[in-house]
Amino acid sequence: MKASTALLARQPVGLSLRAPHLADLLGLSPALGFVEVRASDIGALEGVPQDSLRELASRWPLAVQVSEIGVGGEVGLVERPLEELDRLAGLHPRRLSLPLTPERDPGALAAVVEVIQSRLGQPVLLELGLHADALGHTLKLADLARQTRSRLTLEPDRLLAQALGRVRASSGAPTSDRLLWQRATALVLDTVWSLPPSLIGQVRMGGFRDVLPAQPSPRPSGADRSQRVSPTGWALLRQALEHLGPVPTAMAWDSDLPGLAVLLDEVRLASELMAEVGADGEEALELDD
Repeated sequence: MKASTALLARQPVGLSLRAPHLADLLGLSPALGFVEVRASDIGALEGVPQDSLRELASRWPLAVQVSEIGVGGEVGLVERPLEELDRLAGLHPRRLSLPLTPERDPGALAAVVEVIQSRLGQPVLLELGLHADALGHTLKLADLARQTRSRLTLEPDRLLAQALGRVRASSGAPTSDRLLWQRATALVLDTVWSLPPSLIGQVRMGGFRDVLPAQPSPRPSGADRSQRVSPTGWALLRQALEHLGPVPTAMAWDSDLPGLAVLLDEVRLASELMAEVGADGEEALELDD
């Protein structure tokens, strides 16, 4: 079976929408490759009423970012949320956030992915849960995507935020900020270049505040997506897209939200970068089952 998510139109860059920007987005109706909306759980879209979702879907290709699914080894845990999804006519999630941690059973995760893909009739995009170790588990998630014939959402900003923490905590950590960011970027690119482009279904990218933690935390630190993308972030995205090719890219901003115009300017910059690296075009993302 072949299913197309058709996330790429003339430009493969889209916006990861936050609810406070919904009215402005519908009023401006800018050119976007797609719009991504967030779900607080499967079938319950945070802050976005169903009539607005249908309006969004009538103007742009719509993607749904599903929040984490706790997996205890029972496939039945996903059945009720999937029944909720059936009530959202024509709206299909194309990314699935899974808390892939060492104590999770990869077989149980694979079973859940298979159930969801069977119910949706198309492959899904997988991403790591909010508190997952992105540097440690991205390649494991890629293995799961390969096993289930799904695809991966790559988040270079999360990788970079965690890489900065890892380099700072290493012996012989550089005292120069320039060397610190260079080493962190190299760690991220080691991961990105290890991923076959055919496994990547989407990139999500934002800027983050680089803040030293007040005290060590057992959970890996992540990107708070509260800033414009830094020059280092743009350089990292460029190198990732040079490796991956024309991958749908969602520009995201999660906290300390500015006006919508700022996010749309980030989309513009990403679109220009995409064109510069030769990754623009009219192709559609095809996910073959």
